Amino acid sequence: MHYPMNSPFFAAIRCVSFVVFLSFCLPFLRAEQVADTSQEAVYSLEDTKLLESFMDGLIQAYLDNQQIAGATVGIIHNGEIRLLKGYGYANIEKGIRVDPEVSMFRIGSISKLFTWIAVLQQYEAGRLDLDTDINTYLTAFKIPDRFDEPVTLRSLLTHTPGFEDILIELFIHEETPMPDLEEMFQKRLPRRIMPPLTEAAYSNHGTGLAQYIVEQISGLPFEEYVEQFILEPLGMYCTTFRQPLPENLQPFLSNGYAMRDGRFVAQPKEIIPMTGAGGASSTAKDMLIFLKALMNDASLDTISVLDSTTYAIMKEPLLTHAPHMNPVLHGFLDMSPAHIKVIGHGGNTFLFHSFLAMLPEHDAGIFISFNSENGSTTSYDVMKQFIKRFFPQTGPLTETIDLDESFLKGFTGTYIPNRRPHSDALKLIGTLMTINVFMEGENLIYSDFTGKVNPLIPVDSTTFFIEEEQVFIGFRRQGDNRADKLYVSNFPILTFDRARGLMNMQFHVVLLIISLLVMLYILIMWPGIYFIRRNYEKNPRTHHPLPLFTKILAWIASLFFFVFIVLMISVSSGGTDIVFGIPSGMRIGLFFPVANIPLVLLMAYSSIFIWKTPAIGKNSKLFYTIATLSYILTIWQLYYWNLLGWQY
Repeated sequence: MHYPMNSPFFAAIRCVSFVVFLSFCLPFLRAEQVADTSQEAVYSLEDTKLLESFMDGLIQAYLDNQQIAGATVGIIHNGEIRLLKGYGYANIEKGIRVDPEVSMFRIGSISKLFTWIAVLQQYEAGRLDLDTDINTYLTAFKIPDRFDEPVTLRSLLTHTPGFEDILIELFIHEETPMPDLEEMFQKRLPRRIMPPLTEAAYSNHGTGLAQYIVEQISGLPFEEYVEQFILEPLGMYCTTFRQPLPENLQPFLSNGYAMRDGRFVAQPKEIIPMTGAGGASSTAKDMLIFLKALMNDASLDTISVLDSTTYAIMKEPLLTHAPHMNPVLHGFLDMSPAHIKVIGHGGNTFLFHSFLAMLPEHDAGIFISFNSENGSTTSYDVMKQFIKRFFPQTGPLTETIDLDESFLKGFTGTYIPNRRPHSDALKLIGTLMTINVFMEGENLIYSDFTGKVNPLIPVDSTTFFIEEEQVFIGFRRQGDNRADKLYVSNFPILTFDRARGLMNMQFHVVLLIISLLVMLYILIMWPGIYFIRRNYEKNPRTHHPLPLFTKILAWIASLFFFVFIVLMISVSSGGTDIVFGIPSGMRIGLFFPVANIPLVLLMAYSSIFIWKTPAIGKNSKLFYTIATLSYILTIWQLYYWNLLGWQY
């Protein structure tokens, strides 16, 4: 069962985790159908009029239905541009429409492909080794030796270094000076939570480390390195990793929009300190140049940014989590649905949502980008519709089997992503974005982060098929034990752990509800009861009330918890601001649980005292003891979620 938490605080935390924590993976777990474009006939990309007509209708439908200001799209096939077009506005205020040749969009994590090329260029030159401990290349800080196996560049390339996820200061505000990458890692290194090369967990900080190593080895800032060795050789003159953009390119950067009170409002520019992980800006025209090179073994005409043998590493599989799952590759992401090979990368910031994909079996490629916050899944949705129209599935994909209902129940449960914070104050985020698997009659049902449900059709004892999405769902299960891992075939750089033990939110929700009820009763009812008794009670009571000192202790402790909650809610009203840095309201708020520790200890001592006092009523004693225990558990709960103290 899924236990929602509907308070403003948790709603805002969900907003952060939805956009950033799963900024890349969500599109692959859900695709909203704006238009049904499935056709029995196979259409050719060489029919450019049909292609343009189809894309015009599809993109415009998404712009209208999802409230998106603009989009830029490019499609190539057999080495030729089949479509290069802009839709909507890059700057509504100035009336500037999207021009695919000059309108620059933020491409988010597609930037990582340039980083991996840079790493492999240095590998090709003999300056880097993929299987050497990266501490060999680090001098200002070191990766802790928590496991026997070291973190290597191969693990960074494949998102298997075993790092936790860090969201704090993943973005910074436009007016904030760009931090030094070395100082950033000295201040905040991701914790190692599992051995490298064993399980993929998408890592921005892993890419940031790869960027830093390239800078250390080459002696150049990453932005300059990419210009000299990738962008300029390929002729990508409207692409940059510099933030803010160079003056000559600033007029061409599209605004990022949010819908506010029924109108598009331009938002502040997004700055990403780990430039190599997501800081690039580009045009659809330039991205088609990049696509053409990627589809031609990293070469364009007579220019090669990598030797073909070295470039082939990016497509090599490292591991496959389970049968029918796509493999984890060295740089590219294998995002293939069940019937067609698709490799590339997605990229999301808060305001821009992009997708770059190659269909190598058909010598085709597509780049899509949207410039509004509502487009988080839209780029992938467009690619799905594009594939459905021009490369549809024909015939059955796999044979199915029947599984006993009692056996199916072993897959049910709540699963949380392995890509989540572990050691800072945002640990709670990892439990809020869940996949739920449950029984409905005799059928096993899959519910993704958004609540969209699909039946799971068994194809073997641990693998299921979602026909609508054309993806496989796999589980790790030993014998008759319950499954403890979940995998999604077209998203191989993430796995999902069964939420069990203290990570199961049912226990924490019950504690939270009890503490809230106790807190509100003490804060509101106790003063009211005291006032009524003092002013209207005439007859002496058989049992004395609690001593005033013990009640003041409990009331102040309740007030401190209440202030903490109010401050957390006020901080969360800023939505995703916490990703830009810990707000001052949260810094202040975290003081109150710490200050409550001595108060709650005194409450515990008072509980012992009042039970030794016969004159005090049993109901009063019992309530005070329950209040004390609930507050002790609340402090433990805050400690468990890294909210006791300043852990950031």
